[in-house]
Amino acid sequence: MSQQDLGLIADTYQKNISKYEKDLVIPSATTLKKVTTDYLLGNEKMDTVKDTALMQQFQEIDKMPEEEKGASMKVINAYIRDFKTKSSYAS
Repeated sequence: MSQQDLGLIADTYQKNISKYEKDLVIPSATTLKKVTTDYLLGNEKMDTVKDTALMQQFQEIDKMPEEEKGASMKVINAYIRDFKTKSSYAS
């Protein structure tokens, strides 16, 4: 996993991840809560989005009130459904 990917998961900057790895800075408790040690050690799987721009959009959606989050999920689900339908006809 790249420092940038971990930064997105932990909601911090890549440069902070670098400083943590070099023992220059200690992460805050808030940052530590976002990524478990089991995940970092490979004992727990966590699905990650490789596209960092997409991950940032999902993080913004996650901050929305439940009603807006639900509406966003309906739109996303519609696009996924349409993509799968088009893909099945193309093959």
